Amino acid sequence: MNRYIGAEVLSLLFFCLFTNGDFAQGFWQGHPVTPSLPILSSSTGEILFDLVNTGGSGGGFGLGKPHFHLWDIDCWDEQICWSCGFGGVFKSVDGGYHWQTVKEPGGWYHIQLTAKEEIWLLEGFHGEAKGRLWHSTDNGQSWEEILPNQIKGFGGLICKGSVRFVLCNDYPSWISIDQGKTWQKINKLFGSLQASIPGDVRLENGFMIYVLGHKQELPYLLQSKDGGKSWKEIKLPEGLPYPRSLFFATSWMGWIGFGQGKILATTDGGGSWQLFQLPTYKEITALWFDQEGRGFAAVENDNYLKLADALYRTDDGGRSWKLILSGAKQFNKLLGFELKRFWAVGFSPGIPQNDLIAILNAKENKILP
Repeated sequence: MNRYIGAEVLSLLFFCLFTNGDFAQGFWQGHPVTPSLPILSSSTGEILFDLVNTGGSGGGFGLGKPHFHLWDIDCWDEQICWSCGFGGVFKSVDGGYHWQTVKEPGGWYHIQLTAKEEIWLLEGFHGEAKGRLWHSTDNGQSWEEILPNQIKGFGGLICKGSVRFVLCNDYPSWISIDQGKTWQKINKLFGSLQASIPGDVRLENGFMIYVLGHKQELPYLLQSKDGGKSWKEIKLPEGLPYPRSLFFATSWMGWIGFGQGKILATTDGGGSWQLFQLPTYKEITALWFDQEGRGFAAVENDNYLKLADALYRTDDGGRSWKLILSGAKQFNKLLGFELKRFWAVGFSPGIPQNDLIAILNAKENKILP
């Protein structure tokens, strides 16, 4: 009997440590803060990040109001940012350091800004063939549903220039090339995961678009040079693990992240590929690069019992990588304005989870007010 009681006490102690103690946070290169406290910077060499959240509170045994994890972020400029996740939809007017709740918790997966006060929001329903696309032109005060009862998935949302693109995984996707006024159904993107519209070159018939997907567990990449009217499949090397992330910095320079820490890179629009390896074998959850090949890669790190590497940086197009953030951090989306401003959003693993934003600090080695 005593042995069982002892085991229960140890389990309770373990639970409390992971929910309330310092070890629960596990921020090996920085600490999260509340809006009322100073922002602390985390430093690894020349890379400085400020670590914040949207204001959710954790706590064991159902206490508190955690905001769970964030799926997406988009910023109109260096100050106006929107983010979304299971904990809600949030907006910031100071570059992501403080957040206001716009929508309560729900299935908020993707968000895009097309003007200072114009927001596109994709809602998903886990386990259901159902998605809802929302549009606001008044800074989130009111919302209109677009394509009601027609969207069956919620794999991705990307808005750039006049293009509005909703990826629906194993269901027909939708694209608009006139800012959302009219829509066309696309049936060719089965199993689509992510899309990328570089937007560096305005082609005569539309934007260059890339879509990463999988069919029968094999990755594939599609390219459109006319804004989604026609598609060409780009051959990928064989023997690759499951694809997880896609990013094209220009119309010809792109990267694909896979499981096992593997990255494919191309500089000629998929005509040829180079295979690179991160210093880890974890899945690559998100990528971001600039046009000079400097960038970041986030990796799966959601097991709070085995916290490890979270974010890497490269300065040579992915040939070599340097670890810059570790600990209780997993990032699901990366966003950058060149290298002057950069954000990573996700969550801090634990019981319960809470959301997390890492902001590249332009003020070197200083604590922000």
